[in-house]
Amino acid sequence: MMMLFEPLDSHYEERADLHRAARLELLHDRLAKRLDRVDRAAEEVEQAVALLVDATHGLAVEAFRGAIFSRNSSAAFFQLEAGQTLGL
Repeated sequence: MMMLFEPLDSHYEERADLHRAARLELLHDRLAKRLDRVDRAAEEVEQAVALLVDATHGLAVEAFRGAIFSRNSSAAFFQLEAGQTLGL
């Protein structure tokens, strides 16, 4: 039997290799874009955490100082007048 047309998949291996290479490149590009987005999101989170730490640290230090130096607070026992002792 004589074949008039060449089979459609005569270069299947070559096409499959090209397809795999193109698919791998596509997946690589997607991964690179996702990693960039994750990096940007992580930087935003780090900046937000830094702001939160600065804000809360400042408030905590001020509250602690206020408690120590206030005569009306429960932390007033930290202050000793001249001649006072801790009673130990």
